[in-house]
Amino acid sequence: MSTNFQLLKEMKKRVLASNACVDSLLSVQPDSGRFNNLLEVALQQQEMACIEMRRLYEQLRTAEKDIHTRPPDGKFTEVYGEISVTCEGWVHIKLNSLLPHCKVVGGTQYVSDCLLRLLNKASDEIKLPFFNKAFLGIIECCPRDVSDVFDHDNKGYKAVQNALKGRLFPDDDCFEMSLGLFTEQRDESCCHIYVLPDDETGIFTDMRLSGELG
Repeated sequence: MSTNFQLLKEMKKRVLASNACVDSLLSVQPDSGRFNNLLEVALQQQEMACIEMRRLYEQLRTAEKDIHTRPPDGKFTEVYGEISVTCEGWVHIKLNSLLPHCKVVGGTQYVSDCLLRLLNKASDEIKLPFFNKAFLGIIECCPRDVSDVFDHDNKGYKAVQNALKGRLFPDDDCFEMSLGLFTEQRDESCCHIYVLPDDETGIFTDMRLSGELG
């Protein structure tokens, strides 16, 4: 049995498991603990299947020139997000989803996978800076009824930090990286990630408060 066939079988199992959870959700009270547990399992299975499918696609795609090219606006875009270097020289990454709860393993792995793919695919088209002393600013945007689901310390922000360290700033050096977590009330649900020189944190703060970011 080929490795690819086995991978496809595993992906199918994950999708079927997710579908079974969704079917059960239809008959469970939305405010119950069981509803949340089923939803978490369904989400984890879907996200893990997505990661596995991406990997299989990368293995099987032809050696033809990648169709992704740098667009005129300097942004490298994928369905799950985009990456660019701002006019200030900062790295800006937008994820088209909110950060998952840190307990959801599949969710944090999904975020890491998205970020690493954006970095890897953009590196040939965009000159990404490296900051010896950096500030990492994460701004989540979502409606009011979503923003209070869980606190900042429960969000999977470490997946962002771990994916970017060694690529945009030094690896495992708390003295060389500062972190800021913010939430803004907007109609859209997305996550804006900024990496910039630590001594420009004040500029970032002023721009965020004046609504110039995102």
